[in-house]
Formats: sequence, C-alpha cells, structure tokens
Amino acid sequence: MMSLILFLVVCSVICVSLLNLNLYSTKMSLGRKMPEVLYTLFLAVLCGFIISIIPYITLLNMKLLKLSDVSFILTVKNSFYTVVFCFISFWLLSVIGKVALKPSKDETNKKKGILPYLILSGIVASFILLYIVYLLENVYFIPIDVTPQNFTYTVVLLTSTTYNLARIFEHLHIDRFLLNQRNTYAKSSLFFTVYSIAYSSTLYVFIEGLVDDLNFPMTIISLTSLLVLFMITINYIEHQLMYQHGLTEEQHMKLKINEQQYRSLFQYNPDAIFIVDLEGNFKDVNPSVLLLTGYTLEEIFQLRAEDILYGGEMEKIKSFVRETLKGSSVCFETFILTKNKEVVNLRVTATHIKVNDSITGFYAIAQDVTEQNKTQKKVNYLAYHDELTGLPNRRAISNEVKEQMKKSPFFATILIDVDMFKDINDHLGHSAGDTLLKLITLRLKKTVKKKGLIGRLGGDEFLVCLTDVHTNEEVKKIAEEIQLVMQIPFEIEGQFKEITLSMGITYYPKDGQDYDTLIKHADMAMYAAKRAGRNYYSEYKESLEIDMISKITMTEELKIAIEEEQFELHYQPKHSAKDAKIVGAEALIRWHHPTKGFVSPADFIPLAEETNLIIQLGNWIIRRALCQYSEWAKKAPIEFQLSINISPKQFIDPNFIPFLMSSLKEFDVPAEKIDIEITESLAIENTELTKMKISILKELGFEVSMDDFGTGYTSLTFLSKFPLNRIKIDQSFIRDLPGNKSHGAIVQSLVSVAKNLGIKATAEGVETAEQLQCLRKWDCDEIQGYHYSKPLPARAFLEYWSGFQGQVV
Repeated sequence: MMSLILFLVVCSVICVSLLNLNLYSTKMSLGRKMPEVLYTLFLAVLCGFIISIIPYITLLNMKLLKLSDVSFILTVKNSFYTVVFCFISFWLLSVIGKVALKPSKDETNKKKGILPYLILSGIVASFILLYIVYLLENVYFIPIDVTPQNFTYTVVLLTSTTYNLARIFEHLHIDRFLLNQRNTYAKSSLFFTVYSIAYSSTLYVFIEGLVDDLNFPMTIISLTSLLVLFMITINYIEHQLMYQHGLTEEQHMKLKINEQQYRSLFQYNPDAIFIVDLEGNFKDVNPSVLLLTGYTLEEIFQLRAEDILYGGEMEKIKSFVRETLKGSSVCFETFILTKNKEVVNLRVTATHIKVNDSITGFYAIAQDVTEQNKTQKKVNYLAYHDELTGLPNRRAISNEVKEQMKKSPFFATILIDVDMFKDINDHLGHSAGDTLLKLITLRLKKTVKKKGLIGRLGGDEFLVCLTDVHTNEEVKKIAEEIQLVMQIPFEIEGQFKEITLSMGITYYPKDGQDYDTLIKHADMAMYAAKRAGRNYYSEYKESLEIDMISKITMTEELKIAIEEEQFELHYQPKHSAKDAKIVGAEALIRWHHPTKGFVSPADFIPLAEETNLIIQLGNWIIRRALCQYSEWAKKAPIEFQLSINISPKQFIDPNFIPFLMSSLKEFDVPAEKIDIEITESLAIENTELTKMKISILKELGFEVSMDDFGTGYTSLTFLSKFPLNRIKIDQSFIRDLPGNKSHGAIVQSLVSVAKNLGIKATAEGVETAEQLQCLRKWDCDEIQGYHYSKPLPARAFLEYWSGFQGQVV
C-alpha cells in the first residue's frame, strides 16, 4: 500500500509542477506577443513528457521494469515521438480553429461549448492508451492482454479526467483575463493534484489490467479522485458564475446610472441637442430645441433637418455632415428658421452615433449665437468706426490713407480742428457737443462727397483724405467750401451756434511719403492756422518743420531754465492819470539765456502754454513777485498794488488759488495788495468757471483785471457778467492817438462803459504827452507805458518809486 501512495505522490509532484509551469509561462508571455507556434511547441513538450513519464513510473512501481540507463533512454527517446504527435495534433486543431491553444482575452471570451473539449480529450485519451500498449509490446517487450472492456473503461475514465483538466484551465484563464482575479498557485495546485491522482491511478489500473487482474484499491482511488475532480471543478465553475453574475449586476447598475446621467444631461442641457438619423429625420430632441425653434415635440418629429434650415444652408452644411458620417467631429455655424419665421444663428458641434460598429446618425449640439454675433459685429465695427459719428476712426482712416499711398501718385489730407470746441461743452454740455460733432460730420460729407474719405481722429479733430483731386488748387477750393459751409449757424438744443475751423493741408508725396509724416506735417500746418487767428487753413511748409524743431529745442531749454531759475522779474509802474502818483506795478518776466542772451516773452510764454510748463513757470513768478513785494515793504512804506499776470491754464488749475494763498502766507503779503490779471480768451473759453473763480478771489480780497481788453471777441456786455475791478485797454488802440479818430472813439467808449459799471480803466502803451492828455480828458483812471517808464529791475524800480514821491505831472 505504501508503494501505491509513494507512486501517487511522485506522479502528483511531477504533474503539478509541469502544469503550474504552464500557467506561469502563460502569465509571463502575456502582452509579449509570443508566437503561436512557440506556445504550441511548449505545450506539446509538457504533454509528451507527462504521457511518457507516468507509464514509465507505473512500470517501475509494478516492478515490470528496472530503473536503468537503458530503460530511461528508451523512455526519453519515445517521449520525443509523443511530443511530435502532440505538436502536430495541437497545431492542426489551432489551424482549423476548433480550439485556440494560446489563451488570450479575445479567445477566452468566445463561447466554445463541450464538443471541442470532448473531442480533444477523447483523442488524447485514446492516444495515451495506444501509446502505452505500443510501449509494453514493442519497446519494453512485456507480454500483455488487451481486452475491449479494459480499454473502453480506461478511455472513458481518461477522457473524463482530461476534459476536467481542460475546463479547469479554461476557467483559470477566465479568472485571469475576464474577471481580473489573481490565480494563486495554491488554488491551481489543488486542482492539479486531484487531476494527477486521477490520471496516474487510471493509467496504473489500465497497465495492471494488461498484465494482470485489476487492482481494486487503485480502481477505487481512480474513481474517487475522478469524482472529487468533477466535484471541485463544478464547485469552482459555480462560484465563478456567481461572481460573474455579481459583476453583471454591478455593470447593469453602472449602466443604469450612466443612462440616467445621460438623460439628465440631455434633458436639462441649456444647449439645443438634436439626434438625427442618416435620412435627416429627428429621432430625439431635448427641451431646449423646443424653446429655440418654437415647435412642439410632435411637430418637430414630423420635420426633417432641411425643413428648419434657412435658405440654402442645407447645401452649405452637407460637407460637414459627410465629415461627421466619416467618424469626425465638426464645428460649424448655420442659420435656422423658427416657427415664428425668425432667423437664428447657431454654432453647431456634430458627432456621429455608432451602434454595433455602424454609424446610424449623428448628434448635433447647437448654441444660439445670434446676439453674440451681433455684439461681435458691433465690436468689429467699433474697432474701425467712431461710435458717435459713424465715421472711420483713427485706425481705419490711417489704413485707408496707407492704402491710398500704394495706388495713387497724388492726394491730399486736411486735418481739421473745431476752434474753441471746449467752450461749447462748457456752456451747453457734452450732449450738445456731441450733437455739434454729428452735424459737422453731415456737412463734411455733403461738401467732400465722393472726392475723398472722412475720418474722426478723436475729440474735435477730423481728417479728410481727398483722393479724387489733381491739383493743389482743387484742394484749397474744397477747404474754402468746408469753411464756407461751416459758417452757417448750427441749431443745437434750440440755440444757434456759430463755429470756425482751423485746417492744416498736406500733399502726398511732397509733404510726406508715409502716414505718420503726412499727418504730423498736417498737424503743424493746422496749428500754424490757429496761431494765425483761427478760422483759417494753412498749407504745410518746410519752415514749419524748422519752427517745430526750434520749438522742441526751446522747450528743452525752457525746462532747464525753470530748474536753474534763469529768469528775472522786471516791474513797470502804473500811474494815476490825474496826479501821476504810482498806484501799481506789473510784474513782467525776463529770460536771460546763457548763450542766446535776452529771449522775448512773446517767444517762450506761448510755448510754455502749449507744453504745460506754464504752471511751473507761473508758480515761480507768483512766489518771486510776492517775495520782492515783501522785501520792498520792509524797506519803504509802499502803498501801490502788485499786478501778476496769470495764464488761462494756470487760472483754471484746481491748485491755483490754494497755491496763491499759501504763497501770500509765506511772504506775509495782504491779498488786497495783489491784482490778478487775466486774458479775454480765458473769459470766453471758460465763462462759468472764470466767473466762479473771480468771485472767490474777490471774496479773499484780491483785485482782478482783464488784460489786453478789446483785442479778442469779448463784447461790452461781457463786462457786466464778470465782477472785475479794472480793464486794461490794449496798446493797439492807444498807439495811434490822438490822430486815429476811430481808435479814439473806441477808447472813449470803453472808458465810459467801464465808469458806468464801476470798473477802473487802465491805458497800456502810453508813450507821448499828447496821448496822456487825451486819456486825462476822457477821464481814464490809470496810465502805463514808456511815457513814464519802461519795465525796471527790482532795485531800479524802488529807486524810481522813491524819486517819484510827491511829483505831479
């Protein structure tokens, strides 16, 4: 009995080891693309070795053979034949597709049925038994007696054993490839041990039946082990089926959840979703489609895609549909017509629907981009057009001019600026200013017509590019027509407003061969027109470039002069017309340039105004004048006022009055001793602000005078609007007295009006005794001019004042 047990143990060790080796090799070859022929050869070697070695061990155990080199070599030699037989058999089975020998996920997933396994098992069982009979008779020369009962009985048992082994291997592979469960060698070893016992005991019974009677204990072992093998195989398969059922339920639940999520995404998606078949019929739509199209669900299912597409859109999107049906996702824009006949612009993303590897239709997800595209078009329009006037803006008109340079040998540009436009905004409000710009645009269009292009550069600046002109005279004629048509008063909010324009003209290519140069030169010409008195056009000349360079140079020098305080104040006395008493002094700035010498205020004051240096310069004048007045007051009992000229920009600056008051406090000068002189242009261009600031200054104790009165456009009625202390009659009216009767009448009238309004009158530029006599006769209050004194340095002025005390002229 011990020998039988030892026999079964040895056979089990050999079979279990070799079968586990097969599992291990399969695992290691996974994903390495092992050729089918190599795997077939490996399997044939294992089977051939087992087929040969188990009968050999059985004969040794039964003592029908002795363990020797000769018997072992014969066994190995004949195992080669079994390997070849197994290889050919397995290869043929693989070729005809009955059973795949190398396991893979795709092959394992196929339903094979019982018949292939039974055929394979029966062939293997028959071959093994025939091979044993051959070994005993022809190799080992052992006399045997083959009976049909023994052979049939053993074939049935061996076929069952082999079938169970095949099923075990199949389900181990199912665990591995389909269920992703790890196969432990303990589990496989259990299966293979029971198989080994059944297989070894069956062969033992068969061989013993050939040479002797059946061994009853071994027969019982064979049947019992086969029964156990069946039981554990069935149990294993049942557990596997239960596990698969659990996985199926889990997958079904996931599928159900995914379907619910899909339906939720489909139903509540704010974008319209169409499901369309290959014929263009709507198979399903979400609620957003009904809101978008205005149709009911029943109505939409009666329509085809082409029924809601607008105009010729169907032909347009056919190419996109073809791309979708090829398997691509495409995006495109199209238009549909709603039930209410409204045209809606859609951005569509289309992708195919595939069922069982066949495309059955496509999804179309559509966004309504009608308003978005309208907004985008407006943005694109505003990128190149002025929103207020609808004219091309700076970017657009510059592009047009650049294009004109490429195709035209001659054209002209006119840069237009509305004179004193700020006054309109200040007096009538910005809405009135906008209305005026629109009206100017209409008149420009009517005047220019098809002879050129008009653009708005910004603010109150326009650019006209005259393309259909051939001579300078044509250009100037159009400029004159523009000026003429603008002289007609504009009706704005129930009021009539007259305007003038300043224009600068340049010619291509003479005045500039690129856009920037051409416009820069037009700008120079336009400012030349302004300096000439406005309401004028000026053509560009090279001298303007020289003037500009000179201005740039002087601007830099002026900055340095302010930093280094290269200035000095001179003081021109004002005398009483009655008794020649000094009643005031006007502070006048002088610039002593380190290399150019004396620079006239007429040259650098306007430049300071243009470059905004005037505030720095004006602050220096205020502090220097107050400091000087303070020094005089410490040396002599002076009673006269000090007049300080304030530029328009400095006057309207928010910090002007606070700076003035802090300076008074610093130098301990009473406000009553200071006379602030402003210009006519300030009153005209900033009427309301000027009135307010004059009132504030007078409340603080200052006197306020209007300088150079009569040279601008101020009417006499303006005098009643401003709480002035005095007007200074410009020297241009005084110069020709007493000979010029017209000027005499003007001066006499100005003095008279001022007297009636309680305003003092000061005459500027008085140079002769005759002029002084006329002014005294007309009751003018104050005299200023070379008849008494030119502007004097501070020390000389104090000496002049001291020498003049008590004199009467």
